[in-house]
Amino acid sequence: MALIFAYPAMASSTGTQNPNYQQLLSHSQSATPERLKLSPGQTITLTSVAGGFWVVGDRASNGTASGSITIQVSGALTGGYILSVTGGNFNINGTTYAISTGSGELGRYGVYMVGNGQAGSAQFLFVDRDLGKFGNTNYGVLRVDLKDGTSEFAARLLVTIAA
Repeated sequence: MALIFAYPAMASSTGTQNPNYQQLLSHSQSATPERLKLSPGQTITLTSVAGGFWVVGDRASNGTASGSITIQVSGALTGGYILSVTGGNFNINGTTYAISTGSGELGRYGVYMVGNGQAGSAQFLFVDRDLGKFGNTNYGVLRVDLKDGTSEFAARLLVTIAA
């Protein structure tokens, strides 16, 4: 019985302990992610491969959604990038909304993109989160909040990201 209680003490005295959480966290904090390298004039295109929408306030009213958005880098700063939305469309609830204009920003590591725009009579907000590369294709999740008159839709699209 004394051997069972002594085992933890013997194991800790061998010098082969696993690192504690503080050591793991301090190691991960020292790793700096690689800065994204985009330049003014460069174009980024997000194209849906799957998606869905729901009516804001009535999640039971839902269906498939699709779309694409074309964005141009208009400025590069230390903290990220200034973006101009130059085109694309959203197909939500059977209606196609052609994007005419918009703006946004992208953080220095390229993980999150946020912005807003105009698509005909509709206004929209968008957020894109880069999921990373799978094979040779870069994927993201594009969330859109689009309001046209009294109708408002929330959409979530799985997109490919090409720059």
